Amino acid sequence: MDFSQAFFTDSSVVQCINITRLPGRFGRDLNPGNDGRADRMMSWRSALTTKAAKLKETDPLVSRHQSPHSGIPCVTSTAVAQLRLLQKSLYEKAYKEAHSLVAGSSRTILSYSAKFEKSLPRRFSRSTLAELHEALRRHRFVLYGDFHTLRQSQRGLIRLLRSFTERQRSSKVVIALEMFKAIDQDFIDGYLAGRLKDERLLDSVNYQTEWGFPWPNFRMILDFARARHMPVVGVNTENAGRDALAARDRYAAKRLADAAERYPDHRIVCLIGEYHLADGHLPKALSAELKRRHMKTGVLRILNNVDQYFFSLQQEAAYGSTEYLKLKRDFYCIMNSPPWMKWQSFSLWEETRHAGLLQLADADTELGGDFDGQSEDGFDVDFQFLHFVRNLANFMALKIDPSDMESFHIHYSPEGNFYKNLTQDDQITPTDAEHMIGRALTDGVYFLTRSNTVLLTYISINNLAEAAGQYLHHLLSGFDDTAGTTAEAFYRRILKAAAGMLASKILNPRRKCQELHHFRQFVRRKGRATADEAPDPRLEAAHAVLRFDKWLVGRIDQGKAADFAAPPRTLVLLDEALNYEVSRLIGQMLGFNLYKKIIANKEPSSRIRRLFRRGMPTPDAVWSEVTALYRLVLR
Repeated sequence: MDFSQAFFTDSSVVQCINITRLPGRFGRDLNPGNDGRADRMMSWRSALTTKAAKLKETDPLVSRHQSPHSGIPCVTSTAVAQLRLLQKSLYEKAYKEAHSLVAGSSRTILSYSAKFEKSLPRRFSRSTLAELHEALRRHRFVLYGDFHTLRQSQRGLIRLLRSFTERQRSSKVVIALEMFKAIDQDFIDGYLAGRLKDERLLDSVNYQTEWGFPWPNFRMILDFARARHMPVVGVNTENAGRDALAARDRYAAKRLADAAERYPDHRIVCLIGEYHLADGHLPKALSAELKRRHMKTGVLRILNNVDQYFFSLQQEAAYGSTEYLKLKRDFYCIMNSPPWMKWQSFSLWEETRHAGLLQLADADTELGGDFDGQSEDGFDVDFQFLHFVRNLANFMALKIDPSDMESFHIHYSPEGNFYKNLTQDDQITPTDAEHMIGRALTDGVYFLTRSNTVLLTYISINNLAEAAGQYLHHLLSGFDDTAGTTAEAFYRRILKAAAGMLASKILNPRRKCQELHHFRQFVRRKGRATADEAPDPRLEAAHAVLRFDKWLVGRIDQGKAADFAAPPRTLVLLDEALNYEVSRLIGQMLGFNLYKKIIANKEPSSRIRRLFRRGMPTPDAVWSEVTALYRLVLR
């Protein structure tokens, strides 16, 4: 498959979000002698510059179909075409803005990035996880390209190692990390052994200065290694980013070979910045080092989320949340996130870091501390949220007064400090407030329809997009998630979750969602908890979703779905948290399914507008919409 002619074809489906408020940040003085991160920052500048240059050959489709107000393509034909135009325009706009903001890069960095781009094969073929497992089995050394601010990049490594070691029934893997220097080994070992807590480790390795990327992204790798008794080694030089890139490659090669000698029956897997994986960079240095030591020289390379391959894949009618591509022998690419997500993750990281909002040792979030979204020095959450709302409305061809679009309130606190804000509303009881805060802490976001308020505990594109969809749903239909009965509240939460997932899928087509077959697989794998085992909430939720499915499908098959019916008592009687989670899972599944039907042209795009515009003031109206969405699952 050749992507060189497909980069901006009409079949490209790609997304990006506006990169805002960056002047003076990319361009600030980054003295390599004082900041070990300068090298990596300059690498990303170069990447943005290189990719922005490609945008000069703009697809005429975009310019032909511009909205006179928003700069976003107007709806034209099928839902797929509409989505492609929207996403292409967003992508182009974001990279043009990034190109106008980034400063120049050093000749060394430009050369390094150019060699990486040149080393990417022009053609690829689809592969499978099983084929990638087989490639892993054949190779002693594995280089996994990392995009440091994208959580999906690090998660992708964990998922791959988990599935491979479970298949091999062996955890004999050494994880080598660029984030640590070789001289940090005692601290790494102490952390894995439980002798050092997070804060002590971060202080000992000078994490914020020498690495500085979101700690939770990388801590989950250490947690994974600790749970499976996998050794972890650092491969960076003592001067880290202040050393020349070629010297760092040679040094890393030596450390990887040392690890292989120290653990002769282990596989060595290295997570390192993707530019290091170019033909003439670390792979060449490692092969030379292994040859010098008379060791087997085969090296497997794995990239993830390369922009050009994503665009080329969009020529096909369907794609999964994760794709495996074979670039050439011993060279693969995992696609688990749209390319705009990785660049936006960098934008979020850079802005929040500049505003002093990173809470490196926090257990559950990448970001810490309250901040004002309207602050001149902070990350403008309100702007990004409104950006999503406007683009969703434009995609659905919905006309909304601009002043109405801006009638929302966003409160952000990683610790969930919303109690005072919520209880100022006389209609919200202390119990209701605690419940809402609990959901915001669990899910990262909670949208309160009665006051157009978003409670945000974790800043991510998915969370902002989900809340934007629910806000737009309320804005257009007057939808309210409060209800007079427990049964009606259950169904209203389903529709609220469906609107949020649908909006999130429009803006991130690779967002994952659990469907019925996932719940069935999970139940088969886990079974039921025995009397002496603590209940597993995930297992209970999976059983509840399947019970609801069996019950509702039975009513539909028997022709009893016309009139409102309360869900089975076994669902209603669940504890409040589990009852909420089950309704949310069902709603997300329905929104996900509607998205798939529309993209496959099995449902008209007007079906989205029906969901978002239909007023549902009564229990019967809510029930009718839930059953209508569920019938789509059965088709």
